[in-house]
Amino acid sequence: MKSIEVARKRISEHVLITPLIRSDAFAKLLHHDAPVFFKVETLQHTGSFKVRGAANKILSLLEQSKRPSKIVASSAGNHAQAVAYIASKVGIPSHIVMPEGAPLIKVSSTKAFGAEVELKGAYYDEAYKRALEICEADPKSVFVHPYKDEDIICGQGTLGIEVHQQLLEHKITGPIQAVIPIGGGGLFSGAATALRGLRPDSVFWGAVADAAPAMAESFKARKIVNAPVKGYTLADGLAVKTVSELNFDLIKDLASDVVSVLENDIAMAISVLMENRKLITEGAGATGVAAVLSRKIVLEPAKPVVFVLCGGNIDINKVSQIIEMGLRESRRWYKLGITVDDKPGELAVLTKKIAEAGANILEVHHNRSHSSCQLGKTYIEFDLETKGFEHAAKVEKLLRDKGIVAEEIK
Repeated sequence: MKSIEVARKRISEHVLITPLIRSDAFAKLLHHDAPVFFKVETLQHTGSFKVRGAANKILSLLEQSKRPSKIVASSAGNHAQAVAYIASKVGIPSHIVMPEGAPLIKVSSTKAFGAEVELKGAYYDEAYKRALEICEADPKSVFVHPYKDEDIICGQGTLGIEVHQQLLEHKITGPIQAVIPIGGGGLFSGAATALRGLRPDSVFWGAVADAAPAMAESFKARKIVNAPVKGYTLADGLAVKTVSELNFDLIKDLASDVVSVLENDIAMAISVLMENRKLITEGAGATGVAAVLSRKIVLEPAKPVVFVLCGGNIDINKVSQIIEMGLRESRRWYKLGITVDDKPGELAVLTKKIAEAGANILEVHHNRSHSSCQLGKTYIEFDLETKGFEHAAKVEKLLRDKGIVAEEIK
């Protein structure tokens, strides 16, 4: 705890105190009796919490008169930006290795902070191996690990001190629940350690992407399990397959549980946060919220909860896809298919009935070659906009009451 307090003083000039936002609307959505808060690290320098650990590591090197020839790091994106940002602030060159599939916004931002960026491998571990090779070729360089480092953990732990102090401003003095996404585990290890010291009896929940389940599987097995990354995940910042013993030893003692979250649930959480709180998060940042919305984590309703939104660096093209997916999952956009006689006036009858139900028609398609069509019939597909599940069901009932059979097209 003392090392985290030292880190907070050390990095204060380089790190923002990000907002802790109370959301009564989200508490209502979750049927949560106690206050619900979001720690908005999306507004941090470089768009994520990672700048805390990077600043503490690099500044501690300088305090010890260990100025390297260059800083080397490997990262899917957020750690890359943080290291490049802090290195540029103190005038040290940086060389960052990123996976080839790293989001464009993270690659371009890292370059904009002055780093030499190299793309290597499909996943983080291959980029990590390449970064170590660079350090071996230049013994005066220093590798800054994204999570397996006590200075990094203490830097991330400063978030826990901030949350504690901000909760005091809301007159909340007792134990809380905190839901924290886990990739390598530096954020969870540091923040939970700080909060446990300041608020004994607090409960900490970890959430990982189902595509990168190593920490969740390790927690359940009570020993390190290095599980492969299963493929693409929206939560690219959590896509780590190698569990660090340093972080695991802390997490297994601090966490009540570590759960894995499906991609669709992460996408829905991003969408819900945008619509309900106007907060834009990347996949990793929304994973904790996704775990609660999907009931992978069941909170204690009477105890305040803090969701750590750890990053907001999401490609804008993904945002539009996620919004559309969210609308379709909630049936605010959905497709209906109806077979009718292929004769004049049938379409007008259908559109009138749909309008009477209060739905908005976005698009209409005729498909006379559909498998359900006999000669003299046509299949009409409607893209509809409704107010959600109940309204969509009302549309279908009204059509059935008029003798019109409609089927939802998935």
